[in-house]
Amino acid sequence: MTSAQLSHASMADRAAIQDVITTYSQHASQGDWGTVLSLFLPEAVWEIPHLGMYLDGREAIAAALSGFMAQMDYVLQLNAPALVRVTGGSAEATSGIREHGKSKGVDEGFEYLGLYEDALERTAQGWKFRHRTFRQIGTHFTPLRPG
Repeated sequence: MTSAQLSHASMADRAAIQDVITTYSQHASQGDWGTVLSLFLPEAVWEIPHLGMYLDGREAIAAALSGFMAQMDYVLQLNAPALVRVTGGSAEATSGIREHGKSKGVDEGFEYLGLYEDALERTAQGWKFRHRTFRQIGTHFTPLRPG
């Protein structure tokens, strides 16, 4: 493969990986767990160290995501463009994340800030998360006006 072909393949991989990350954020905001879970390998791991969570496999990830959403009236997750490094059929990506939402049943808003550190693997169905870690930077809760 020529260096131009390598560069093109790498750019295409980077774009595809960014699409996986953005698809996760948009569909997680909507509670579309079928789409979100399809982005993970069956044996994937999702870690949230500041909460002491180590979720092993899609079923554990699904349960945690549903549990989080049960505590919210709504959420919108915004991700920053990722820094992506591709090595053959594996990749690493780091992206900033901001989640804004409303706590369920109370006039309280929240904001979660952090970084996602991702390990991905190329499959016949496209890039998939092998390991996803959320590193917290900060959390803010604010009162909301009723209505």
